[in-house]
Amino acid sequence: MAIQHRRHLWKGVNWGQFTFFWPDIKHDSFVVVTAAEGRASALVPDRFIGEAWIEVLSIAPFDGGVSFMLLWQVGYEHLDIWTDITLFDPRDPSETN
Repeated sequence: MAIQHRRHLWKGVNWGQFTFFWPDIKHDSFVVVTAAEGRASALVPDRFIGEAWIEVLSIAPFDGGVSFMLLWQVGYEHLDIWTDITLFDPRDPSETN
């Protein structure tokens, strides 16, 4: 398996915990999640840097998916957020300490 990516538009969401189900992810997978404000349009993805500073925190892969927190400042509610989720190839050199 090579490095894989999935992209998802979370429409009209508030900050909190999010879960993305993806059968290739295992509890010991290396996963990175990035996020940006966006919108639904003919341009996919339609991302931009808006006034709400988006943070991705506490990324926790599990067998069948990944959970993570998306946070932004109080006062911004119900945003459209694009996430890019990268799953690294388990055959790549890695270590656990």
